[in-house]
Amino acid sequence: MRKQSVLLMLLAVLFTASVTTSCKKNSDGPADEEQPGGGGTTNPNLSKYLKGSDYYLVTLDATSEKAIHTKVKKDYRTDDTNMFLYVWPDGTSYSAGTSSGPNAFGEVEAWTSLVVANLGWSGGGFAPSPTYKWDLSGLTDNHVLHFAIKSKDNASHQVILYSGTNTAKFTIGATAIDGVNPYGNFTRNGEWQHFEIPYSAIKNQGIRYTVGGNSENILAVLSGGVAGTTLDIDGIFFYVPAK
Repeated sequence: MRKQSVLLMLLAVLFTASVTTSCKKNSDGPADEEQPGGGGTTNPNLSKYLKGSDYYLVTLDATSEKAIHTKVKKDYRTDDTNMFLYVWPDGTSYSAGTSSGPNAFGEVEAWTSLVVANLGWSGGGFAPSPTYKWDLSGLTDNHVLHFAIKSKDNASHQVILYSGTNTAKFTIGATAIDGVNPYGNFTRNGEWQHFEIPYSAIKNQGIRYTVGGNSENILAVLSGGVAGTTLDIDGIFFYVPAK
């Protein structure tokens, strides 16, 4: 279900930042490692997560998007026209966090920062307007879902994907959320960590993106019900990693 709710206005800016660090553990497992160094022929400081191809963006900062613009297949970043970040149920399960300092790609631009409120649960989704549809039917088994996340606590978070008929749920942390056991975890040192989920693992939960698009959430997040828990997440996108 889309669970459309009141838009949390100006939630630590337009949520157009993104980051990651990854190191495949197995073909269907998560990738998690500390922030990488730069490298590359055109821009020696360009993150390796921006050196792939065939990008489908959910969040990414403007500077990083400019660096990969010719490789962006679809841009579904929050613009408050076609795509929105809705906090459930009516904008009250999360409040806006603080995004200050460098984001996951080293840019001094904002990222999505959400703080669990006092409803006893939390959730929100990146969703289209009623007249707009997103289309991920071009994804292949070569794609991965990438996001960057940072924390100093041990809270678990969950990422949910939708395809119209099925959902895929991935709990990130040490403990289950809503009965979904952890898929993977990340280093809790306050630094950005990059996490990647292969498209094959997403398909294993029944997701099949169809041509023609979808009007549900393209991606949603949960962070449990402990007030004050912070979700700092950046650089949410699908892409094909460089070889």
